[in-house]
Amino acid sequence: MLNDYRVLDLTDGSGIFCGYILAHLGAEVVALEPPGGRPERLEQKLLWQCYARGRASLEIDISAERQRFEQLVRESDFLIESSSMADRQRLGLGYEELAAINPRLIVVSITPFGTSGPRSDWPATDLTVWAASGALILSGDADRAPVRTSVPQSFLHAGGDAAGAALIALQERHRSGLGQHVDISGQVSSAQAVLSAYLGPANNSETVITREAGGLASVFPVRMTWPCKDGYVAITLLFGPAFTEPNRRVLRWVAEEGFCSAEIAELDWGIEIAAMVTAGASPKPYFELVKQIEAFTMQHTQDELFEEGLARGVYIAPTLDIAGLVEEKHFHSRGYWQTLDVEDKSVQLPGPFAKLSETPLTTLGAAPDLNSFSGFSDRQEDAVKANDSSELPLAGLKVLDFMWVMAGPIFTRVLSDYGAEVIRVESMTRIDAVRASPPFKDNALEVSNSVPYSNFNAGKTGVTIDPSNPVGKEVILDLVRWADVVTESFSPKAMKAWGLDFESLKKVNPDLIMVSSCLMGQTGDRAMVPGYGNMAAAITGFYELTGWADRSPAGPYLAYTDGVSPRFMVATLMSAMEHKRKTGLGQHIDLSQAEAAIHFLAPAILNYGLNDEVWSRHGNRDDRMCPHGVFPAHGEDKWIAVACQNDAAWQAMCQVMSLDDLAADEELASETGRKEREEELEDRISAWSETNDAHTTQDLLIEAGVAAYVVQNAVDCIADPQNVARGHFISVEHSTVGEMKLENSRYRLSRTPAFVTRAGPNQGEHNFEVLSEVLGYDDDKIADVYASLAME
Repeated sequence: MLNDYRVLDLTDGSGIFCGYILAHLGAEVVALEPPGGRPERLEQKLLWQCYARGRASLEIDISAERQRFEQLVRESDFLIESSSMADRQRLGLGYEELAAINPRLIVVSITPFGTSGPRSDWPATDLTVWAASGALILSGDADRAPVRTSVPQSFLHAGGDAAGAALIALQERHRSGLGQHVDISGQVSSAQAVLSAYLGPANNSETVITREAGGLASVFPVRMTWPCKDGYVAITLLFGPAFTEPNRRVLRWVAEEGFCSAEIAELDWGIEIAAMVTAGASPKPYFELVKQIEAFTMQHTQDELFEEGLARGVYIAPTLDIAGLVEEKHFHSRGYWQTLDVEDKSVQLPGPFAKLSETPLTTLGAAPDLNSFSGFSDRQEDAVKANDSSELPLAGLKVLDFMWVMAGPIFTRVLSDYGAEVIRVESMTRIDAVRASPPFKDNALEVSNSVPYSNFNAGKTGVTIDPSNPVGKEVILDLVRWADVVTESFSPKAMKAWGLDFESLKKVNPDLIMVSSCLMGQTGDRAMVPGYGNMAAAITGFYELTGWADRSPAGPYLAYTDGVSPRFMVATLMSAMEHKRKTGLGQHIDLSQAEAAIHFLAPAILNYGLNDEVWSRHGNRDDRMCPHGVFPAHGEDKWIAVACQNDAAWQAMCQVMSLDDLAADEELASETGRKEREEELEDRISAWSETNDAHTTQDLLIEAGVAAYVVQNAVDCIADPQNVARGHFISVEHSTVGEMKLENSRYRLSRTPAFVTRAGPNQGEHNFEVLSEVLGYDDDKIADVYASLAME
């Protein structure tokens, strides 16, 4: 799909994932490496072997070989980089300098905090970026420090955003003939894992989401992970009307086996738990129910619970480790894994993150040898003349959106932000689960007041149509004729049952692109697994890799893969649009949330293949850096994330903390020596940090050159100077609720920034406008539609 596009990749480990995605989509990616090659080749071998795949390599001294470098810039479409401000200036990688060489060049910068703002050049690591984002505070045990996933995640989120943003900029270049600067902040990208939980204080909500191992906590802890005979399972037993029937299905099973009464099983626990969380009802019945469910799960194995749960339509999944993930039959049934020779050993690595009906993704080879690049291949040039258009990149794109809950709506929100007209179809009877999710504007427990819903669906047009009604289906088919893209995230049987599957829709609109993104994909042994991103996170290994070695898995916050998979959806759709632009052909995109998210665990999978070693959770410790952890600060639930990124940072930290004896200890001068005494060092740092204010400690360490950040909660994130300076939180109008504080786009495009017009729509808010203005129905036909559908 991207075969005609050339990418110069100057990124280090913090930006490497962007080129990895572009290579999968067919782009010609060349890693420009400094003399001797990138340090990651030796220092982060697993990362390099996983994510440098699909590239060629060219060793070049950009300063000394400037003419050669500039010629490569002239020949390229994209340049992606992750330099510090000082290196960007030293190497001449500023956007203005590069645009002067090639005005059509799209320059993508992937940095911890963005290229502007008061903290743009702070020292940073995965841990401190995760702390800054607001995601870290939400994961772990309430009685211990917040904990990260043991496979670093923050820069994978940033790289995923960078790929999608670059391709949106490419769509704009087709119109204007000009490139622009794409500025991606790891802090802001990682905040997608917060799933809007931190927007409460800014919207006058008293609901505060905090961490609870294997679940989440607001007024009280809500359990999502349960022990069984041979490990743990994730069960989605949640609050709100969307969970009434799923909750009953699991509890009827528990009752059948004698662990709770039939009366308990038939209660509307969706409403009962909601009343406890939002209205102050006593949580004692829930705590008793938790005990009964645990007694039930302890009688069964993971596999027994998963197989029987699948037959019953229960939202349950095993928390697999890496070995279990690689063995899970579903991914084999979809032909997902790619076999590759790495270091003279045959290993399995994540395969294509999407299945496309017309243009299968590129199969990537091994990471490149140094200087494997011999020149760009021939291509067909885009002849658009430069004209500085002010239109948004996706202006004119028409999207019919059946996505619901989180992952899909996060994806289509991006399309709306950049100019697409997105018509979101909802049911009046089956309420979107997010409409019942806190925080709520002004603490009002109303579907229109859900801040997450308004955030995920900002700028969209909202209609309510029943596809099972013949009149409703005809309205939908008329909208399909109008649309360029249809998106949906139901289980594979739903759209087919309505006669709205791709084969049916392309008869109505032969040029249609359709994106289907359910939990496990459209085919395979587990295709019919119902549920949410917490289950995909459990199956794919994220739960087993998040938490403490001596405790049950904590798991990343809530539906983690719902925050991961949208990046892949954006990039894949933009690439399919490239194919359609060249050929006129649409196609079907089958994107499994689980399969996409597995790419975020590739280093652990490769380590298993090479060394037969199963990584597991190990708190906040790092394989290389030491000390590396989250330490207590003065006050209740106050923490500071600190990562000594090298030996010099260790000495600087000792000076700040007045640890003179440790600074003088020769055994601790190297990372190897410090790793041998890690617990001792953590105790010394904790004793010092817990008596000091977290922000004061952060500032002292940053001034000394040590990577550090306050582990930010919702209030901290809203007030964070970097977020404020970069305008991450914005005020928009909701049609009935008034002003809401939502998130801005996670991308910053220099010439055509996102334009967020309004908060998410009320149910059926734009029914009349869509029928009359979009479809052109006359008054009589509109009256017939309203009568048949009882549209409100």
